[in-house]
Amino acid sequence: MANQAELDLHRASVEALIKLDSSDPRRQAIEKMAQLNNINAAGLQDVQVRPVQVAPKESAPVEVRRFSDEAREALTKEGYAIYALSGQSIRSLRESGRKLWSTWHRDSQYEAFETKGSMVSEVAVKPDALFLPESNNETLKKQEDLIAKFSTDLGKKVKGVEAIMGEAPDYVGVAFAHLDATGDRLFGEKYDHNYARTKTPTVDSNVARVGDFNAVIGLSVNRWLRDHGDSSVFASPLVVPKS
Repeated sequence: MANQAELDLHRASVEALIKLDSSDPRRQAIEKMAQLNNINAAGLQDVQVRPVQVAPKESAPVEVRRFSDEAREALTKEGYAIYALSGQSIRSLRESGRKLWSTWHRDSQYEAFETKGSMVSEVAVKPDALFLPESNNETLKKQEDLIAKFSTDLGKKVKGVEAIMGEAPDYVGVAFAHLDATGDRLFGEKYDHNYARTKTPTVDSNVARVGDFNAVIGLSVNRWLRDHGDSSVFASPLVVPKS
């Protein structure tokens, strides 16, 4: 039977052990010391090894970039609707019950595309002018140039904002946010089921396009060649706080 000093030593060793990872050199040293002391475990029935409870690490709250009060007021007067995107991906939106009728991006080879998060920012769109006039039948580069010019012109009227061509999850997020707020399907029948070109690569020289929002089967996320135009693929500027 171990004497009291040995028991006290072992209790202290156990208390130290449970706080250390198995690969920690300090744990290995304590275990070796216990072996050298050759303490009979039968005499240590009152010593219980309990796992250390570690509180889960709370993720920091996501801070959404927001428009200034002045910009918000000016955009509202111009007819813009403002929504906050929080970094959700196409997959997370779909898994939450959002309807997307296109299925190609669910394949494992498109994992990065499906899980790409939207921007974390307020975004403004003008439903009555969702697409830039005569911006269809143009290449990706030309449509980006048209949005850049639109951004310059808008910045003269509304300070602290800029217009950009967004990523696929940005347009998907805005479409569903607008649906929730108004019941209106951006890119739906009212918009001739047209698409917004995005700058998100898919495969080869393709980039994603978002549109054709069907009332029954949902929104489409499709692909189109960046160097080719189409009558249904437009430049659709997203207005964000200027970085």
